[in-house]
Amino acid sequence: MHRVVRLTRRSCLVLITSCWLLAGWVAPIYAAGPAVERIGPLAAASAPDDIKKAVEDKGYRVTLDDGWTAEFWFAHPLVTAHKDAPSALYPDLTNGEFVAAVNYPKGTSDYRGQTIPAGFYTLRYQYLPQDANHMGVSPNPDFLLAIPIAADANPGDNLAFRPLVKLSAKTTGTAHPAVIALAPAGDPGAVAQSEGPTVFSVAVPAGGSSPEKIGIVVKGQATQ
Repeated sequence: MHRVVRLTRRSCLVLITSCWLLAGWVAPIYAAGPAVERIGPLAAASAPDDIKKAVEDKGYRVTLDDGWTAEFWFAHPLVTAHKDAPSALYPDLTNGEFVAAVNYPKGTSDYRGQTIPAGFYTLRYQYLPQDANHMGVSPNPDFLLAIPIAADANPGDNLAFRPLVKLSAKTTGTAHPAVIALAPAGDPGAVAQSEGPTVFSVAVPAGGSSPEKIGIVVKGQATQ
């Protein structure tokens, strides 16, 4: 009888241990998901001093459930001025203006599927020209173009379209700029995942006016 009790306790210990081990394997699966956290200032050695001064003291680290990561530091304040641009999501942003600095620790792909190598970049706004070369590229005509951060030392200057494209093409090493699609903004500081693009939304201080809410496509590509 004594032996039977001892075996039963041992069996219980084995069962409990097995449950713990199983929980250790299962928990990360259900705990995984997009996360947004605040981080410290932009301190990259490659970033020009004027870029460091032009952004907020705190940034955002966005991590998706597959381990994709990006760190954003947004302009402080963001310059806004209404423009006449049919169907623009963000009519208060100016073509060529500096919006943010970003770090892709593991690299990423742009909206065209082009490779963006790991590193730091500036992001500048561009309303996509509504001509035969660009119609149908995206459901929304608003984009951010990524430029290697060391090549973009003057955040206060708005870049004209051709110089902007030329600088951004240094990111991809092709004739095409690195384009990050914008989307309608959701809850600030959150990531929305659905069957379509994954969107990180943020509220950026915009000098004297209410914050500008921006939705950035962090995962998703054009269908054509």
